Amino acid sequence: MWPFDRDNAQMYQQYAQSYDTGNYNNFNPGQIINQLSQFIQGAPPDLQQRVYQQHFGQLPYEQREFFARQAPPEYGINPNDPYSLSQGFMRMGQEQPGLLQRILGHPIMLGGAMALTGLVAKHMLNEHREREGYQQYENQQFGNQGYGYPNQGYPNQGFDPYQQQGGYQDPQLRRELARDEREIEHLERRERREEREEREEHRHRRREDEY
Repeated sequence: MWPFDRDNAQMYQQYAQSYDTGNYNNFNPGQIINQLSQFIQGAPPDLQQRVYQQHFGQLPYEQREFFARQAPPEYGINPNDPYSLSQGFMRMGQEQPGLLQRILGHPIMLGGAMALTGLVAKHMLNEHREREGYQQYENQQFGNQGYGYPNQGYPNQGFDPYQQQGGYQDPQLRRELARDEREIEHLERRERREEREEREEHRHRRREDEY
């Protein structure tokens, strides 16, 4: 599931739709765990942090508490703190990926693992769409002359990467992706604000514990 594979865009869209509906009946649990493991091993840490913190903020307490109990004690995971949970999840994914896969495959956690895979798919589709939009804008401005101008900072200008040759032409897919993009942009703004607040609260609690 990482890096983004254009040939699998339809699969990502199906995962994202399942996240919205909560229906994962058509997916193989083993396949979902494998897809999620690719993201855990390869995605940038900042993207992982955003996704995991959003996920644990929505996960039922039973699953958060189970994950915290199954994690090594030295991780010190607090089941009531999405930031602590996301940090522990990232650390385990790098240090003990086999243990993390076994935890995610447990019946208590499997539903959460499926939901996390759907959330990952939504973020990946949104980020890919933004990158493709920036690249198309750059190509139209500067052509293919290899000037090496960075994509970062250029506005999307409404370009639709799925209209490009070799892209996906399905109008329904484009409409759904546009809707997902708007939703994810709203969620990410809220996540960044909540993440700052939670980091401050986390540091405050640590200072209190030290005293």
